[in-house]
Amino acid sequence: MVNILLCMDKGNFYMLYSVTDNPIRVLQIVTQMNRAGLESRLMDIYRNIDRSRVQFDFYTCRQGTGFFDEEIKAMGGKVYYNDSLDLKRVHRISNQFKLFLLNHSEYRIVHCHLNQWCGQVLKGAKKANVPVRIAHSRTSLQTFTLKNFVKNIVKLSTNQHATHYFAVSRKAGEWLFGKRMMDLGKVEIWPNAIDCKNFKFDQQTRERMRTTLGLDNDLTLIHVGNLRPEKNHAFLLKIFKRVLAEQPSAKLVLVGQDGLNGAIQSLSKEMGIAQSVQFLGSRSDVSDLLQAGDVFVFPSFYEGFPGAVLEAQAAGLPCIISDTITDEVCVTPLVEQLPLSMRIEEWAENVLTILKSSRADTVEYFEKSRFNVKELVDDLTNFYLRFWKQ
Repeated sequence: MVNILLCMDKGNFYMLYSVTDNPIRVLQIVTQMNRAGLESRLMDIYRNIDRSRVQFDFYTCRQGTGFFDEEIKAMGGKVYYNDSLDLKRVHRISNQFKLFLLNHSEYRIVHCHLNQWCGQVLKGAKKANVPVRIAHSRTSLQTFTLKNFVKNIVKLSTNQHATHYFAVSRKAGEWLFGKRMMDLGKVEIWPNAIDCKNFKFDQQTRERMRTTLGLDNDLTLIHVGNLRPEKNHAFLLKIFKRVLAEQPSAKLVLVGQDGLNGAIQSLSKEMGIAQSVQFLGSRSDVSDLLQAGDVFVFPSFYEGFPGAVLEAQAAGLPCIISDTITDEVCVTPLVEQLPLSMRIEEWAENVLTILKSSRADTVEYFEKSRFNVKELVDDLTNFYLRFWKQ
């Protein structure tokens, strides 16, 4: 049974077609559905979307199962496992995806979240005549390394094969699609959004988590982000060591999967601060852990749009972040941006100063912003339904 719906999107009315008993299926293309920024934001959308109208399935570029796979399947989604993305097989990526889509003609919309790999994957979708091919930029590479140089080459085919260009921020859009595409208005900014009420500050949760972590009354710095080069954890350790000089009982809590093979743990030992640093790994209770912190420190070299900074603000935490991160993330007055060129001592001083701020209730800020997941879900639903029939 097909229902015709009249919906308004950004001031315009559109005729939408909703198949109530058989929702449209949108194929989300990811690396693997584990606990990380992109994946967590995508799950926030999936949990809140009306799945009687729009259902998500996931094409993953890794054979192993991801953390969210069982939840996806419980909500009616499918997960397809495929070979990893690799430069050695770059010319096979598009053909593999084309063959997949020719065998799954139900997908008229593919939504790719693979950054520099979007072009190679969407080339296959184009060959399979999929009408809606979304490339979604979620990062912004600003440091020069050989690895990033290669990524900047691989990304070049994206504009040629996508039909729609999404980015989580201006910087992310300029990186993947180019400044000219941004200036021409061809790139749509679809910011990361969170369910802010899940992170709202709660004193009882704070006390419980601090007891669990053995923090007592210690000043606690917290950082949420997988241990990867762009997160600049070595710099964070230097800041913390300077904070320890002023507050010897201070603690640093690091939440995130280790992608550096123990290098940051080893560095903390070399610096003589390991006893004051807790490495918690990947966690499912980030909202509770943020309650335990006193200040959120995030000195990344680059980010597309860090959802962790949104989560920290939603938890009412004062935040010190690098100015290489887009200022679009500053949803509340709790955020202070500092240059990475600033001396370690000055970073530490700002951390200690910002602690004078009281814990804030920030729900109102989020509800009035573009970072409210409910609003994002409505807009994305309208987009999918509008273009599905074209």
